[in-house]
Amino acid sequence: MAVQDQESFREAQAKLDAKEDLAPYMGRWVAVRDGKVIASDLSLSALQSQEQVESSDVFIPIPRTRAGFLIA
Repeated sequence: MAVQDQESFREAQAKLDAKEDLAPYMGRWVAVRDGKVIASDLSLSALQSQEQVESSDVFIPIPRTRAGFLIA
C-alpha cells in the first residue's frame, strides 16, 4: 500500500467527489468520474453494465430522501 502525504490524498479524494447537484438522482445509483456524473440507474448491477461506465468509476447510492437531523 502506497503512503501519501495529506495534500496528495486530498487531491485524489477531491477527484472522487461529485461537483454537481445530486438531487435529480435521488433513489438511484450514480457513476462518478473526475467529479462528473457519468450515468445513473436504479440498481448497481444495471449501472455497471452500461457502456459508458468504467470499473474505475466511483459508484454512489443517492438516498431517496434528504438527510435530516438525528436528535439523540
